Amino acid sequence: MIHTMDQVCLGMSHMPRYFAHISHDGPIRYGDVPGSIGVLEAVDKPMPIGEASCRTHDENGLAVWTLRIGKQEIPGRWIIVNREFRLAY
Repeated sequence: MIHTMDQVCLGMSHMPRYFAHISHDGPIRYGDVPGSIGVLEAVDKPMPIGEASCRTHDENGLAVWTLRIGKQEIPGRWIIVNREFRLAY
C-alpha cells in the first residue's frame, strides 16, 4: 500500500512543496496526463522550475513520478493529488 506524506509523520518541520503543471483535480491515475510534465513551485506561478517523469503506477492505479528541479533529482517517488506532488510510500 502506498501512503502519502499526509499519512506518515517523518518528523520534518519543513519540506518543499511542488505542484504539477496540469489542470486535473484529484488523484492522477496512470495515463491521465502525459508521461512528462512541468513542476511548479506554486500553483499561481505558471513557469515550470523542473520536470516530472511518470515511471510506473501503484496498486491503486495512481501514476508514480520522479522529480527533477534544474539538474537536481529530488529523492523519492511521488504521486499527484489536487495538482500537488506528494511523497509515495
